[in-house]
Amino acid sequence: MNKKKIILFSILAICIVAAGVFTTLIVRELLIDRQSQSFYENIAAELERRPESDVTDNTQPEQPDVIDGTDAWTPYVDFNALNDEFPGIVGWIKLEDTPIDYPVMQYTNNDHFLSRLPDGTTHRNGSIFLDYRNNNDFSDKSILIYGHATGTGDMFGVFKNYRDQDFYESHPVINLYTPENDFQIILFAGHVAHSVRDHPPPNFESDEDFMAYIDHLKGISVFNSNTEVTANDRIVSLVTCTYDFNDARLIIVGIIKET
Repeated sequence: MNKKKIILFSILAICIVAAGVFTTLIVRELLIDRQSQSFYENIAAELERRPESDVTDNTQPEQPDVIDGTDAWTPYVDFNALNDEFPGIVGWIKLEDTPIDYPVMQYTNNDHFLSRLPDGTTHRNGSIFLDYRNNNDFSDKSILIYGHATGTGDMFGVFKNYRDQDFYESHPVINLYTPENDFQIILFAGHVAHSVRDHPPPNFESDEDFMAYIDHLKGISVFNSNTEVTANDRIVSLVTCTYDFNDARLIIVGIIKET
């Protein structure tokens, strides 16, 4: 075999090995993502939830029954039972027709659930979690909720679809359930920014500052919305990773309303 053929066969062998390694890495990454999603799917499948007839999507819920003068409203899920298994659970977030159907966790810092599942198991996909500086009843003027975007499109990976106007128009509201209330997050803007995980939720000195911030968000939004925001509203920023540039974050923002 002449020298030229040896070189060609050597290059071919290197390419085959490289392709094999690359394929192995891709499969490994997908398996890791699938492992965490199976964990969440099992949780969702085993939950005892409020009957679907009592849960409305993108509309105001029916008035609850009144028994002996007492409001018969019940939480979406049994948070007391879940807290025994998942200490730190503060809510449940759900976006219809998407994989988003997850517990919302909180800890004393923003690192803990970044790489831990709700039961404390170490996993790179982590949990959906509320910023540690926010009140766990979601009562703040500005609220931050974080979640990874996995390679399989789970967790907050679906948020990339909000760059498509049609997706926003068919998914304008995210449901958030807590032990005390049902909320709707009515979306009005989405934008790409530098990492915000190490920064506190925005603080507004006045109504004018708040409305200026809202106008700024609408001006840079990746979708158009007719949602009206007033100075009395409170906002939720849902933060996930994106790859527009180094350390970029996609942030979907909505007003939070009790239903």
